[in-house]
Amino acid sequence: MKRWPSLVGAVAFAASACCTAHVDAGAPANSVALTVSLPDPAQKVLYVHEVMPVAPGKLTLYYPKYIPGDHAPDGPIGAMMGLQISAGGQRIAWQRDPVDMFTLHLDVPAGVDSIDIRFQFPDTDRITPDLMDLTWDHVALYRAGEPTRDQLFQPTLEMPADWGYGTALETGARDGGRIRFRPVPFNTLVDAPVIAGRYFRQIDVTPADSSVHRWLDLVGDSEAALQIKPEQLAGYRNLVVQAQDLFHSHHYTNYHFLLTLSDHTSVGGLEHHQSSDDRARGGSRMFADPGHFLLDGSLLPHEYTHSWNGKFMRPEGLWQPDFEQPEIADGLWVYEGLTVYLGDALTARSGLWSAQDWRDAVAYRAASFAHRPGRDWRPLSDTTRAAQLLYGGDPGWENWRRGTDFYREGQLLWLAVDTKIRALSRDKHTLDDFAQRFFGQDDGSYVTRTYTFDDVVAGLNAVQPWDWAKFLHGWLDGVGDEVPLLSGIEQSGWKLVYTDTPSRYQSAVENVGAEELSASGVNEMFSVGLFIRHDGSIMDVLWQGPAFKAGLAPGMKLQAIDGHAYTPTALRDAIARAQKDGQPVRIQATMDGVNRTYAVDYDGGLKYPHLVRIPGTPDYLSEILAAKK
Repeated sequence: MKRWPSLVGAVAFAASACCTAHVDAGAPANSVALTVSLPDPAQKVLYVHEVMPVAPGKLTLYYPKYIPGDHAPDGPIGAMMGLQISAGGQRIAWQRDPVDMFTLHLDVPAGVDSIDIRFQFPDTDRITPDLMDLTWDHVALYRAGEPTRDQLFQPTLEMPADWGYGTALETGARDGGRIRFRPVPFNTLVDAPVIAGRYFRQIDVTPADSSVHRWLDLVGDSEAALQIKPEQLAGYRNLVVQAQDLFHSHHYTNYHFLLTLSDHTSVGGLEHHQSSDDRARGGSRMFADPGHFLLDGSLLPHEYTHSWNGKFMRPEGLWQPDFEQPEIADGLWVYEGLTVYLGDALTARSGLWSAQDWRDAVAYRAASFAHRPGRDWRPLSDTTRAAQLLYGGDPGWENWRRGTDFYREGQLLWLAVDTKIRALSRDKHTLDDFAQRFFGQDDGSYVTRTYTFDDVVAGLNAVQPWDWAKFLHGWLDGVGDEVPLLSGIEQSGWKLVYTDTPSRYQSAVENVGAEELSASGVNEMFSVGLFIRHDGSIMDVLWQGPAFKAGLAPGMKLQAIDGHAYTPTALRDAIARAQKDGQPVRIQATMDGVNRTYAVDYDGGLKYPHLVRIPGTPDYLSEILAAKK
């Protein structure tokens, strides 16, 4: 394994008012002074001012392109506006590179030792009138030709004076709404988002026996959104304990769980070495509504696990000296797939999920991949290499095209690895042993390490010898039935079955929206082969499934089922009725102004996935999900 100078380090806090950049007296002379101002949150525009040390002559600047954790060249440079570069009050002309849109060229005049850079960045996805979620890579240019770890930035944030904030950055000084952070390398700055808002709460979730602090930082559009229940907070406290018991290490000075609870921001999570950046799918209702909390329950455990797997340790192709160089995403089946597996296990071990919740989630995912015919032509390894093409893809025909399946199929892969280790060792060794050995080394170190496929194989063999290379290559490069998709479930002492009653997890997915389709709706992919939004529009159709053969397609909108106006209940009643009378389900749908009736031949009844025990077999799954003492 290669070892690289730290991509993170010490990190910090945020807040308030104007936009004057200057270097702190205690900062190194070559620091870039970066000031980001939010004068009117309702306008959702950030004002940026950089004072950058330079030398006369040709200068190339980069806008961050490849953002760690995004696995794609998706830096939002297209949103940048009002860019002006000057020195001593005189404007300096700049020119965008004709090939690389993230690169700017200019000539620095003689006698100039610093330049002023000003621009604005509208962030409608992360700012509301009462809060902001600031990611520094959106609001900074940096010098080409130098590793980002060698470019020091002194960041300042200006925001409303009555806002609170949370970040892993260290605060140098605060004056009302103006917060000056301590200087950090640029890669550390990019790795240290800030959440801030009028309604802010910080909760210490540090275990009693630890001197390394962990904080749960909450921001929302109302005080009500921050009202976490005692049992939910206990789960997050347990998460820290269970993660420490898993990895026996930490790789941060302090850690901040940054959680935005808003109905008006985008949703998702992004990992950082000493913090997370999570925007709850449940928004303001995450803590109040059980269904929302169920679907958001694994979000913080997932991103926290990334502090070890993805930040401290990462696949070799995902480490680069700056944010311009292309990332090679072949290792995402470990980076993301293993993180889903370990993060979801920690979700159950901490009590944020019950064991039944975990089983329902995995049953739903396993059924989704069992009904993903795209596995017949596209191997899992190609979904990693092509990740940047698959993120944010149209959900239509996704079951045939495949998406970022390395996340949740990766979970099934690593369940198979864990149960195989347990079986081969007669329950003496587990994947936890691998996690501790592989990610737990150099306790307290921030120095990023990289790993290869061979390193993973060697790590597994150190825990339990077997032909892991053959097994992993077979799963990653195989297609269709060559991949033992359900082997981990069956080796764990359970099996996938279908009943006519949805699990609590599937009901939450349909009502709230989550998983691979990232939207709420009615999932009948396991029966007639349709996923339908709540407004009746078809999101996806199972390739070569019953609805497909009848002629239905994504984009159509259902009007009637067997002569009755479309509702989810009408569709499910018709599916149940067809099982008894053997008659086709007649679906009236419209698209492009054309109305037609489609006869769907299907008599298999309603089908919803669950896991049930296999009698007389070891119950490894209960061991995997049990809290460590």
